[in-house]
Amino acid sequence: MATFYEALKHKNRLSPTLLKRAEVMAVGVGYADPSNPSRGAGVIVYTHKKVTPSHLTNLKASLVKAGTTVPVRFISAGKFTNHVAKPKPKAYRLKQIFRNRIRPVPGGVSIGKPDPFSTGTAGVIVIKNNQLFILSNNHVLIKNNSTAFSATVQPGPADAPIAGNTVGRAFQFVPLRPGQVNFQDSAIALPTSNSLLNPRYLISAFQLVTVPGHLLSYPVGLQVMKTGRTSGFVRGTVEANNVDVNVTYGGSLGTLLFRNQSVIVGNNGTAVSQPGDSGSVWLRASDRFAAALNFAGSSDGRRSISNPLGLVMSTYGLRIAIPAAGGGFTSGAIKGAAPRGNYSYVQPLTPTQRARTRAILVKSK
Repeated sequence: MATFYEALKHKNRLSPTLLKRAEVMAVGVGYADPSNPSRGAGVIVYTHKKVTPSHLTNLKASLVKAGTTVPVRFISAGKFTNHVAKPKPKAYRLKQIFRNRIRPVPGGVSIGKPDPFSTGTAGVIVIKNNQLFILSNNHVLIKNNSTAFSATVQPGPADAPIAGNTVGRAFQFVPLRPGQVNFQDSAIALPTSNSLLNPRYLISAFQLVTVPGHLLSYPVGLQVMKTGRTSGFVRGTVEANNVDVNVTYGGSLGTLLFRNQSVIVGNNGTAVSQPGDSGSVWLRASDRFAAALNFAGSSDGRRSISNPLGLVMSTYGLRIAIPAAGGGFTSGAIKGAAPRGNYSYVQPLTPTQRARTRAILVKSK
């Protein structure tokens, strides 16, 4: 039986070679047997759905040559792509309430930018120095991964006309870097007025809840839930942590390599990351603490690729915004650091890695 520490060491050794193979999409660490966690940890290899038997046999043979006692589990997941909504959504059942025009704007609803067209999800409402912001993804809020001015509209352009729906502008983001290692796809939008935002989270047509804060880390097997513009309210399980993954963006960005990510799988086969769900935020099911920022998913929508939220929040110096007495708002709590020596949890970045994740300002109009 392998420990998570042994599995992580083996994953780090195998990943650079495995990700050069066309049939491998991602490599992470999870349970060797999710139905029986007592069997310990293993390396999880996510492959393209159309892997031929001969290619899979060859892949397994290469791992045998590497030599290890750590179990390796293969999951046919298909390509991982960013999940911004296309101009004309087709094969997805859309949850109408989360695409509506809602004022003030809570977390969990449609949001986007008009130029170029994109529609995703307002993940959560966050706060810094008494100023509220909307947290979502770079590819949802930012114009062409640049500092150019970009309006923020709610709902996003796929769900309503742009006129009259501007709520603010893109404010800050972490650039996506082709040919380099990326650690997050994140951005924040500044509202025209704090009164346009509601520091709560929409989970149904009749229920807004408070997110009490965010987690610094979380383990494999954690039960989570979230609201996305397309999938609506869904539940999932953290299937793998410390994941290295190739994500297809297309255009000038092409395919980007991300490290230190989480793969979250929908419970009971549920689709949890569909086009339009980019920017949605996973909450720990037991207490609604924010855990991870969804930015991509598998071709069938059953798996979400998510940035650990502790890194995202520290990059911008943010806290979760929560309601306060008298109709105001204040900062939420921070908890959930990884226990020392427990490698099933998301691991912190090194100082060198953190230096690559600095946020930059977007130009004001």
